Amino acid sequence: MSDEAGFTRMFHEHYEAVLRYAWRRVGPVEAADIAAETFKVAWEKYHRFPSGQPLPWLYATARNLISNAIRRDNRRDGLLWDGSLMLSDVEDDHAAGVAARQEALTALRSLSEADRELLLLMSWEGLDLRQAAAVVGCSRPTAAMRLHRARKRLSHLLAKDAPPIADRKPSFEGNSL
Repeated sequence: MSDEAGFTRMFHEHYEAVLRYAWRRVGPVEAADIAAETFKVAWEKYHRFPSGQPLPWLYATARNLISNAIRRDNRRDGLLWDGSLMLSDVEDDHAAGVAARQEALTALRSLSEADRELLLLMSWEGLDLRQAAAVVGCSRPTAAMRLHRARKRLSHLLAKDAPPIADRKPSFEGNSL
C-alpha cells in the first residue's frame, strides 16, 4: 500500500475524532483549522509515523498545535489565558439535568489543566491509559497515578455533602502535577 493510500485511510478513520477533540478545546470556529493542521503535520511526518495506533499521536499533535495557537494569540493580543477549556457555559435552568451538568462542568473546570486533560482523554476521547499517557507525555504508571488523583479530586468536588463549588476556597494541596 502506498503512503498516500495509507494516509488517506488513516485520515478517513480519524479525522472526525481529531475534529471533536479540537472542538471541545478551542470551540467550533478554530477546530477545523486545528484538525487540518494536525493532518498536515501527519502527512509531512508520515514516513516516520508511529506504527499501530495513530490516534494518540494525532491527539498529541493537535494538543501541541492548540497550545502553540494559544501562546501565539496571547503574545499578539497581550491577553492572559487562564488555561481553562473552552467548555460552553450553560445558563442556569431549573431542570435537574441542566443543573447537574453545570455542576459537573464547573467541577471539571476547577481541576488543574493536567488533571482535566487526562480525564478528558480517557472519558471523552475514549483512549486507554497507555494512549493517554503517550498524549500527555508521561509514563503509563505516572498517568495511572495522576488519573487516580484527578478522579479523587473530581469525586470530592462532586460529593453531595461538599459545599457548593462557588463557596469553596481554592486548594493547592496535591495539585503539583
